[in-house]
Amino acid sequence: MNLRCYGWRLQRTCHGRVSLKEVRMFISKNHIIHLADGRLQPASNTSAADVRNILRQALQKNPAAGIVVHFHGGLVSENSARETAEQRLYPLYAAKAGAYPIFFVWESGFFEAPMNNLKEIANEKIFKEFVKKASEWVLKKLPSGVGVKGAGGVGLNEVSLQQEFDDWFAGRRETLPDALHQSADLSDAVIAINTRSVALDEDELRAEIADSIEGDPVFQEAVTEVYNGLHPRNSLQPATKGEGTKAAANSQISKEAADRLFEPHPTDATRGFGAIAWWKVAKVVATIVLRVIRRYRAGRAHGAYVTLVEEALRELYIDKIGRSVWWDRMKKDTADAFTEGNEYGGHAFLLALKEELEGVQSPPRITLVGHSTGAIYICHLLKSAARLLPNQQFDVVFEAPAVTHALMAATIAEHGGRISHFRQFAMCDEREAGDILVPILYRSSLLYFVSGMLENEPDEPLVGMQRYLSESDVYNADMFPNIQACREFYGKYPNSLIWSPSAAGDGRNSDGRKHGDFDDADDSTMASVAHILQHGF
Repeated sequence: MNLRCYGWRLQRTCHGRVSLKEVRMFISKNHIIHLADGRLQPASNTSAADVRNILRQALQKNPAAGIVVHFHGGLVSENSARETAEQRLYPLYAAKAGAYPIFFVWESGFFEAPMNNLKEIANEKIFKEFVKKASEWVLKKLPSGVGVKGAGGVGLNEVSLQQEFDDWFAGRRETLPDALHQSADLSDAVIAINTRSVALDEDELRAEIADSIEGDPVFQEAVTEVYNGLHPRNSLQPATKGEGTKAAANSQISKEAADRLFEPHPTDATRGFGAIAWWKVAKVVATIVLRVIRRYRAGRAHGAYVTLVEEALRELYIDKIGRSVWWDRMKKDTADAFTEGNEYGGHAFLLALKEELEGVQSPPRITLVGHSTGAIYICHLLKSAARLLPNQQFDVVFEAPAVTHALMAATIAEHGGRISHFRQFAMCDEREAGDILVPILYRSSLLYFVSGMLENEPDEPLVGMQRYLSESDVYNADMFPNIQACREFYGKYPNSLIWSPSAAGDGRNSDGRKHGDFDDADDSTMASVAHILQHGF
């Protein structure tokens, strides 16, 4: 293996050709801080002494481009993070940019189970029927001024809508049902204005939906199958004559949702098809419909179909979509890393940096690069550094950050003065909305999913999503002070926001097409980061 592409350090320590294993060992020893649940050894492969050695080497070398500390994002296993560091980012940072790279590898690849759940949910009959039923009533209630066909019930053909949905879910249709196509010419603010006249009488809506369920045997069948799976001793007969109602024993539906739909403890006296209180089922559908309409009224929908899916998932599957087992856990790891104590990797890093810089007159240039959830890591680092390194300034580069505006605003208010330069690379909203996370089920990006599904409230404003800055009529200074604080912060730095695609020049080019592109697959963004390290912002 020719080592020229691996920069100054490998050229000085190795000669000729070496194996990939040797390269990996070299980078692992000198450039990677591995954490597990925010901790160093014995939880991880890195000790506090290793952290000190890495920082000592970085400061002794004192490269012209400074030290670059990289935090990868979520959905990344340890092996994948190491591979990206070794094959893509080390050559970029060390050889091309002339910086000393340090990589935090923090094991964030825990999303496999929730992703598998989402794929299974997409195939569940009850999920499909709830989306179809809720869609029908959203379209009947929304006025024509929101840009969806058939809005207000005018010209809406329920039979055609259901067939188009069936074709869509079965993969026989490449586009969404015709009635859900929304005009791209309408802003969120216009949609909100045109939706304010919609009457939201929950009791009336529930009664109307209950009547429609009575004439919808396919919907009844889907609900009954889940009931039979939950209560096999009290299995119900089919609503209509046929082969019989099956039992959906493996449904992902949450216990809380099941309690809202069915009697929690059926008895022999309630056996028979009438054991399902269809008014309760209608109430659940109505809840989904009302949430969707309220988001339209607020200008905070994520498009007709994605919003329907988000609200159906929240109502029926909230414990299966990864919020507690992945997202909350991952955010906790980023904060835990800066807990006081040598076993915590972030704290150990800053403490070692403090010790190594004692007596140093000119602090080094340190650039923090964070992709996705890695940007949350940087927010916690800035907070922790305020106490341990009060005189240290940092350059900051965000790549498709999953940081909420609330966290960013708090970071700015407390530690914004410690940020020397700032730049962010992310997708424009058109690309963000079109970055399909799960085929058929969720047709927008991971950041849309985090915003719509994994935070406390749907449509939680995220720093890496253009919509929250561009839709200023909806996300205004009075109602969203955190977003306004971020706008003012960005305004202090030239060219602080780069929305892909961008060909604005060196250090400002980007062509990320998917959430995971920015620190790995998008050569344009990576070249911009290298230029920033070499020549500044």
